[in-house]
Amino acid sequence: MTRLDSRLIAPPEKEEIYPYRRAWRSVVVESSVMFAITALIFVLLNYLGLAIPQRVYRPLNLGLTLLPILLWVIFSWSQERRVQEPRQRLMSVLLLSALVANAIGYPLVNEFFRVDRWLPLENAVNRIVGYAFTIGITQELLKYLVLRALVWPDHFNTWLDGIAYSAAAAIGYATVLNLHFVLSTDASPDVAAVRIFGTYAVHLATSLLMGYALSDLRFSGSSLLFLPLSLALSAFIAGIAIPVRSGLVNASLSPDALELSLSRPILGIGFSAAILVALMLVLSFLFRIAERRQREAQESREA
Repeated sequence: MTRLDSRLIAPPEKEEIYPYRRAWRSVVVESSVMFAITALIFVLLNYLGLAIPQRVYRPLNLGLTLLPILLWVIFSWSQERRVQEPRQRLMSVLLLSALVANAIGYPLVNEFFRVDRWLPLENAVNRIVGYAFTIGITQELLKYLVLRALVWPDHFNTWLDGIAYSAAAAIGYATVLNLHFVLSTDASPDVAAVRIFGTYAVHLATSLLMGYALSDLRFSGSSLLFLPLSLALSAFIAGIAIPVRSGLVNASLSPDALELSLSRPILGIGFSAAILVALMLVLSFLFRIAERRQREAQESREA
């Protein structure tokens, strides 16, 4: 008698479909592409001798400025439309963050605080504290207010919503700052690429930290002090990043510094990438622990 294969009788079980977009994957892909393009431009222009006519500096720099948004649309926003449970208001978060940065953040830092007139004359500690209490607090508070007004807590359904929404806020805010830089100078594409990536990386890193704090407050009900402490830590990281990155590339310590020496800017790229990677690794670990605890608690309730 012929023996039937059990696989012909019972079809194999289908893998469970995750209903949400995997936000970490999008952030990693977008950041990796940004880093690769920045490094490639720097190597081509400084080590391989590629010559680019000065008349194309600004169009190319504008393209580099808009690259983070293009990558976000491809790997985040468009992918969001293809899952069972798409996150709402992602584009609204990005656009409002950009508008707030242009209408409030940039004028407040450059026309009210005017940090480029007094902070570069201070010692290292005072510069870090000064940037943290001016630029850092301003940008992190504004991005938090955008998330609070548009999506928190009603649109936070999973822990990783904090990653998705905070990344959108960071890209919107950073793009405006990079546009102001590009439109106010005729910097060569390698100089612009270093600046654009540095701004993008630091904003994304600090925003992801704030995204974790918002998810923690939403799902763990942690102390209300955790949120302002996270805001302060994000501002402090920004306060460190601005003068250290500028020092590594041998530039003026103004946040709108234009005089970049090409002797050490590769260190600035590495420093910006290191901040982003370090915070992403730490936060990825914390998010995994939080999700596991939430899953175990749900299973125990169902049992």
